Amino acid sequence: MAQETPTPEAVISAATRPATADLTGLILLGTFGSGDAPKALVRTSRGKVQMLKIGDQIGRDPVIAIEDGRLALAQKGETRWLTQPVAQ
Repeated sequence: MAQETPTPEAVISAATRPATADLTGLILLGTFGSGDAPKALVRTSRGKVQMLKIGDQIGRDPVIAIEDGRLALAQKGETRWLTQPVAQ
């Protein structure tokens, strides 16, 4: 049987803070995997969470690189890097 302990007020407050990131665009949630097969989790502007690998597309933009904490998309001939938001 699990032991129930009260949750400290500081934990409750931190867990229920309003989002500080702009949720209307693409957000990089995290990167993971080996160097040979890196993957990334992103949240789309519609709230859908997707797992991506190099070569996948978001809309018309292909994923061209995934590094620790960042993802690169090719957009109109230029590279756009997404980085994970920093917790505040």
